[in-house]
Amino acid sequence: MRRSFLFVTVFGVLLLAGVLPASARKAQYIRPIVKTLPADGLTQVVIQNLVGPISIQTQDTPTVKVEVLIHGGGLDETFARTLTQQLDFQIQAFGPQLRIIGNYPLDHFRNFGYPYMKSIMFIHGTDTNEYQGKTVHIRAVDSKKAVELWAEIRVTIPNSMGVVIRNTYGDVTVHGSGTASNGLFDGFSDVGDFEIDNPRWSQIKVQSDYGKVSFMRGFGAAQDIHVNTSFGGAYFYLQPGATGKIMADKDLGFLHNNFTDSHFTTENGSHVMVLGDGHGTVVHVDMSVGSLHLERAAG
Repeated sequence: MRRSFLFVTVFGVLLLAGVLPASARKAQYIRPIVKTLPADGLTQVVIQNLVGPISIQTQDTPTVKVEVLIHGGGLDETFARTLTQQLDFQIQAFGPQLRIIGNYPLDHFRNFGYPYMKSIMFIHGTDTNEYQGKTVHIRAVDSKKAVELWAEIRVTIPNSMGVVIRNTYGDVTVHGSGTASNGLFDGFSDVGDFEIDNPRWSQIKVQSDYGKVSFMRGFGAAQDIHVNTSFGGAYFYLQPGATGKIMADKDLGFLHNNFTDSHFTTENGSHVMVLGDGHGTVVHVDMSVGSLHLERAAG
């Protein structure tokens, strides 16, 4: 009861004052949520978050481990701690689907400060978005209009599970190990980079409106890949002997090939490069403003 009274009182003062002044932010607090569930019967994990990075690790494991670090900042540690309590994460199985959903205090706040804002061509992406049916703004952490409240999500899953990510603002990293699967990875971040290392799914769909997409050591087990960016390039770091086909469409940007002596050709309006004998991963790249980079993976 005392905590609730403190929350209402402090927030009321802040709302009357026009939200927390940047110069007054003195303290940060991190509230962890850790949950491990059996993977039996689960085929897909769905993650929805407003702001913060997401990390996915796949491996040969019989469980799903979820770690959420909720970050809050404020006048002092008491305020920051109270603020983190207002962000709730629903971690629950619905049939074969495990849902990890961030429920932000949108009735109190619509402006959220994030310390890792991006700048692409001097643009910080968009700070106006819709989350759970309400208009929200992601701003620099020192904005006078915003409260600092965001979440870092780390999930470890079996290789057999598919993944769906819907993130408004934040980077997504993927690290795979173990056996391959026939699953699907479907990731979207309105503002954020994707960094993918040794994916174990056969199908991958990645979209970022403001951010780059990188495959760090080839395409792993993927056979069909779709990459879509509005402002941001695609970086493919390939291993010697890589085979397959890359089909790229772009409006403004370049095609850089530092991997082979092959060249892009034009087929039906798309830029096409055949790797090796052409049998292998097929990659579709659609960029509005951005360049494609083919590079040799680090040894």
